[in-house]
Amino acid sequence: MAILKSDPDWVRQNEERETRHKADVPRLQAELEPEQSPLIADLAAAGVRVSSVWDLVNTRMSYPAAIPVLTKYLGLARHPVLRQGIARALTVPEARGIAGPKLLEELLATKDPPGSEARWAMANALAVVADKGIIDEIRSLVADARYDDVHERLITALKNLRAG
Repeated sequence: MAILKSDPDWVRQNEERETRHKADVPRLQAELEPEQSPLIADLAAAGVRVSSVWDLVNTRMSYPAAIPVLTKYLGLARHPVLRQGIARALTVPEARGIAGPKLLEELLATKDPPGSEARWAMANALAVVADKGIIDEIRSLVADARYDDVHERLITALKNLRAG
């Protein structure tokens, strides 16, 4: 990071990215609200009070009661940013053995185009939560060229399964 921060072009481009991101936040919140509101209500009913799924992504707290709710909504969410946020919120050890099959199902459903952040987040979550019950399915994805964009994360999932 120190090298990047010493590059004036990178600093300028990063500041421009941050400015664009901040300008997009209200629009994005409005887009997500119809899909995210029922999720937030169901999380609250499970005893997990947040204003956004991203609150879970950015916390160090454990939230096992949220895992079944998040797993359910991963299949219901259509907005790619919400799908990414749910997948990232499922990237926790307490989701192991619960969320893996749904993450795999959603990755296979191809709702998200190759190279999307949502696909990467789902494959990354599998690296943390997959159990041996889905190892054969992960192996088949590794061998499938349609999943080259997430190949490295799937390989990591397999390595973690072998180590565990």
